Amino acid sequence: MNRKFIVTIIVWVLILLFSMYLASQSFAHLSYNENVTLPSNSKAFIATNLLSKYFPSGSGNNSIDIVLVNSTPYEDYLIEQKLLNIPLITNVSGVPNVYISYANFLGKVINETGSLLNESAYALYIFPEKFLFLLNETHNETLALSEAEKGMPSSYSSFYENFANTYVKTENYTLAFEVGISTLNKTQLIALAFINPQGFVTPEYVEKQLPIATAKVLNISPQVSSLLLFKSVNNALESDPKAFFRLLNPPSSLLAVYSKNHTDVILIYTKYSATAVYPNGTFIDEQIVPQVKESVKEVFNGTFYVTGETPVFAELSQLQNEYDAITFILIFAFLLVVTAIYFRSILAPIITLITISLSIISGLAMVTLVSLVTKQQIDFQVIEPMIAVIMGVGTDYSIFLLSRFREELSKGVDKWKAMEISVKTSGKAILISGTTVTIVFLSMTFIPFAGQWGLIIGLSVPFAVGIAVTLLPIIYGALGKKVFWPSKEFKVKPRFEKVAKLSTSKPVIVFVIALVIGLIAGFYVFSTPLNLNFQSYLPNTPAVQGLNVINKAFGENYLNPVLVVFNYSHSITIQDLIQVGKFEAEVSKLNGVEEVFGPVPPNFNGTITPSVLSMFKANVGNNNRTLLVTIIPSYKYDSIQAYNLVKEIQSLTETGYVGGTTADYLAFMDYLFPYYYTLMLLLPVVLAIIVAIFIRSIRIGIGVSLSIILTIVSALAIVYLGFRVSPNVGILFLIPIAVYVLMMGLGNDYSIFILSRVKEEIENGEKDPIVKGLSISANTITALGVILAFSFGALAINPIKSIQELGLAIALAAILDTFIVRTIIYPAILKISLVKRVEQSK
Repeated sequence: MNRKFIVTIIVWVLILLFSMYLASQSFAHLSYNENVTLPSNSKAFIATNLLSKYFPSGSGNNSIDIVLVNSTPYEDYLIEQKLLNIPLITNVSGVPNVYISYANFLGKVINETGSLLNESAYALYIFPEKFLFLLNETHNETLALSEAEKGMPSSYSSFYENFANTYVKTENYTLAFEVGISTLNKTQLIALAFINPQGFVTPEYVEKQLPIATAKVLNISPQVSSLLLFKSVNNALESDPKAFFRLLNPPSSLLAVYSKNHTDVILIYTKYSATAVYPNGTFIDEQIVPQVKESVKEVFNGTFYVTGETPVFAELSQLQNEYDAITFILIFAFLLVVTAIYFRSILAPIITLITISLSIISGLAMVTLVSLVTKQQIDFQVIEPMIAVIMGVGTDYSIFLLSRFREELSKGVDKWKAMEISVKTSGKAILISGTTVTIVFLSMTFIPFAGQWGLIIGLSVPFAVGIAVTLLPIIYGALGKKVFWPSKEFKVKPRFEKVAKLSTSKPVIVFVIALVIGLIAGFYVFSTPLNLNFQSYLPNTPAVQGLNVINKAFGENYLNPVLVVFNYSHSITIQDLIQVGKFEAEVSKLNGVEEVFGPVPPNFNGTITPSVLSMFKANVGNNNRTLLVTIIPSYKYDSIQAYNLVKEIQSLTETGYVGGTTADYLAFMDYLFPYYYTLMLLLPVVLAIIVAIFIRSIRIGIGVSLSIILTIVSALAIVYLGFRVSPNVGILFLIPIAVYVLMMGLGNDYSIFILSRVKEEIENGEKDPIVKGLSISANTITALGVILAFSFGALAINPIKSIQELGLAIALAAILDTFIVRTIIYPAILKISLVKRVEQSK
C-alpha cells in the first residue's frame, strides 16, 4: 500500500471521528413541531400577530389539554384544583371558569338588586317606625328626624322630610307615607312589591326573605340568589362547591367553548412553549404529562385523554425514535442479504455496509452541524429520508464500483490495476452522479420549509461520494479477489438483452406509448390539490385519539375556526360596532357558515344591552381598539370548499384581517407553491444539462429527464389511487415534492451508470452499444433498484402516514424505473438520441 493511500485513510479516520462526535448529538437537535411560520406580508400573519398581542391567554402557553368524557362541572373543578398544584402549570381554563365568570356577572346583579331591595326596605319600613319612636321620646321634630336618618340610605332624604313634616302636621301615618313616597321613583319603591314588612325585622330576613325577593325581581332561583347574595364568588365556591356547580346554569353558548356532546376540555397553561426542550432534547412540558394523568385519575373515574402539542410531540418523538431504529435494522439486513446474493459473497456486503454506515454517520453529523450553524432545530422528518438517500446512493456507488472491479478481475487484470480501472470508469460516473444529486438537493435550500431537507441531504451526499471513490477502492484493492469470497465466478452475464433489442427495434412506438401514459398519469397527479394539513397524517397515539375525540364532539372546526380581527387606530365607537355587526350578518348568509360569534349580534342597531355588553367584553382586545369575530364553517377546514369560503370572507372586508388555520393554509399556498413549481421546472432542466455535458447530447439529457418524470408521475398516480386521495382535500404538499426531488436525484444514478457503459461500448466500437451497455449493466441496475425500493419501502411500517406514502411512492418509483423504464423505455430513448453516434462508431 503506497503512501498516498495511507494519508487518505488517516484523513478519513480524523473526519469520521469528528463526525461520530457530532452524530451522537444529532437527536438533541430535532424538532417535532409541525407548526410552520406564516409569511410576514400576509394578512393571515397580521391576524395571528394581533391575536397574540391583544387577545393573549395571560396565563402562559397552552401546550396540554385534557379531554373528559361524561364528566360533571364539579369533577372538572376538582381536577383543575389538583392541576394548579403541579409545578410549571401557571393556569387552567375549562367549564369551571365559565361557571365562575357567570357567577361573577350574576353575583354582581344579585348584589346590586339585593342592596336596592335592602335600602328600599330600610327606608320605607324602618325609618317611619324609628322616627315615630324618637318623636314620641323627644317631642322635637328636627331632633327626631336627624336621629332617625342616621344609618338610613341617603338617597331617600326627600321621603324622610316629607313623611316627617306631614306626620307632624296631620298625625296621619297613611297620609304621611303616601306624601313621602310620592317623591320617589319606581326603583326606590321596589321593597313595597317584593318584601313583606311584617317579617322584615326578623332574623330570617337576610337568610330567606331578601334572597327570595331578589330572586323574584331577577326571575331566578331563590337558591341561586341565596348562594351569591352579599358573598364573594370565592366564598360561595369554597363554602359549598357542589351546590355552586349544581345550582348555577350558565348559558349553553358560553359553555360550548369547553363542553359539547358530553365532552369537556380543560386547557392547561404552562411557563414554557410546547417546543421548549432541555439540552438532551426532552420537551420541558413533557415531564408534566404523567403528573397531569395522575391528578385526573385521583378525582375522575371516567374516560379521559391528555392531548395538546406537548403530548403529541412527546409521543411522536418516542414513536419516531423506535421506528427509526427498526427501519435502520430492516434496511441494513436487506442490504446485507441482497448484496450477498448478488456478489455470492460474505465479505462484499460487509464492506458495502461499513462504507454506508460511515456515510450515515456523516449524515447525522450534518444534522448537528446545520442546526448549530443555522441556530435552528431540525425537522425530525428529515432523518428517515436522509438515511434512505445515503443508503441508496451509498449502495449504488459501492455496488457499481465493486461490480466493475469484479468484471476487471474476471479478465485476469491485477487487483490494483482493476481498482484503478474501476475508479477511472465507474468512479467518473459516480462523481457526475454525486454532483447531480448534490445540486438537486441543494436546490431545495432556497425553498421555504424544504430548506433543511435540501441542505442536510445535499451536504451529506458528497461524503458518500468521497468514501466511495477514495476509501472504498483502497479496501477492495488491498483485498483483491478475497472481497468476493467464497465466490470464484467473476464473469458478468448479460440480462434483459432480448427486451432491449425489442425496444430499440421500434423506438418511436415505445416512446409514444410511454409519452401517452406519462401525460395521463401527469394530468391526474397535477390535478390533485396539495394541502398543508400535517395533523391528518399523525399516527393513532393516545394524544392524537384525544384530538379526534375533540373533533368528533365539537366538530373539526372547533380547533380550527376562521378568525377575523378588526384593528382600529382609535377607541372603538358605536359606528365601528354597527359596521362589524353588518359584516357578521353578511358572513352568516354565506353557504358553509355554521355559526358566527362576535362583539355584537348580527344587525346590531347601536343599542347597548347587558347581552351586547357581555358579547363585547368577550371579543374586545386588551387595547380596547381590536375586535374579534369567530366564524365556524360547516366545511372541513382543509377542504377546497373551506378555502373558497375564506376567500369569500376576505372579499367582504377591507379593514378586517382574516386568520385561522384555513386562512393560514391559503397564505402558505400563495407563498410556497410558486417556489415549488419553479423547482419542479428547474430540476429537469439542470439534470438534462448535466447529462448533456457528460454524454455530449442534449437529446439524451432531455430523454433522461423525461424518463424520470414518467417514473415519478406513474408512481404517484398509483399511490394516490391506493391511498384514495380525495380530490376535495388533496395530499400533503411535501409528499409529491419529496418524491419528485428524491427520484430526480436517485433515478439519475441509474441513467448515468447506464450511459457511462453505453458510452464506453461506443468508444470500443461495439456493433450494438446500446443493447450491450444495457444488458451488461442490467444486473447491477436491477440489484440497485431492488435495494432502493426496499430502503424506502421499509418506511411503510412507519405509523406516520406521510412517511408511509413517501416511502411507498419512492419504492414503487424504483421498481417501475428498474423493470420498466430502464429496461423498455430507456433503450428506445437512447436509440432515438444516439442514432448518428452509433452509426459513426460502426
